[in-house]
Amino acid sequence: MSEIPLVINVIYLVIGLLQLFVAPRVRPNPYFGFKIGYTFSSREVWRKTNRFAGILITIHALILLSLTPLWENNLGYYVVSLILPLVAIAVVGTIYASHRLGEERIEIHGPVKPVKPLEATFIWKYLGVILFLALIVIMLLAYPVLPDNIAVHFDASGNPDGWPNKGDFYLTYSLFALGYLAMIYFLIYLGKRYPVLLHSRGMKIGRDTVFKSAILALDMVFLIFMGGFMWIYFYNLGEIGGGTMTVTYLIPFSFLGAVAPIVLYNLQMEKREKGGEKR
Repeated sequence: MSEIPLVINVIYLVIGLLQLFVAPRVRPNPYFGFKIGYTFSSREVWRKTNRFAGILITIHALILLSLTPLWENNLGYYVVSLILPLVAIAVVGTIYASHRLGEERIEIHGPVKPVKPLEATFIWKYLGVILFLALIVIMLLAYPVLPDNIAVHFDASGNPDGWPNKGDFYLTYSLFALGYLAMIYFLIYLGKRYPVLLHSRGMKIGRDTVFKSAILALDMVFLIFMGGFMWIYFYNLGEIGGGTMTVTYLIPFSFLGAVAPIVLYNLQMEKREKGGEKR
């Protein structure tokens, strides 16, 4: 079981080092770095914030790596130890960027016009609800044919090592999906009330592109939830082979499936903005 936290920790450390040493050297972009409205507003704020967040992430990753033996058979504690500090780093980094941008405006640029609210149109506002309801319908249709205890967790070799009660699994899975839906509406709320956090008007991709990309990323999570559930469904009915597929194929393809639409959307918006400049 310790192999999975070890791999995650190594990847996390690499991300921290890239954010510390590489992100400050590249221009603000929607793909890599500490991507919020404050950092998009100034190259200097982008540089300082990525360096600051990179230091915190690297320290956090090194601590997690040093404690890797403790995570064996304690995956729940590992997830908490990974997620909670990461959320704290995001909050602290946002506050840091806000203060840096405020200092820069006072020292160099002076007062600036406020950022207009970012509005979510119908599809951006309700796509998450539609996908969430589709997931619930699929789960309800599958409930009668699944056994009382189902295999939902697999070790690094692909062998099932977690057999929770079907009802408990359904409740947990639904709550996770509901949490992501709540995050979508929290982003929509932030875009309307605090647009300076999510705007991208200083970049050539449109002022609301990063805002919509964040919503799209969370929408793609529901597709990953659907894929994960369908695999669990077919595995427990004995229609597909060993759990190695989860480790080898499902995770990387789910990641690509979530990231690819975001990249394509940003590239499309960047191309559209450049076309507008030429005209």
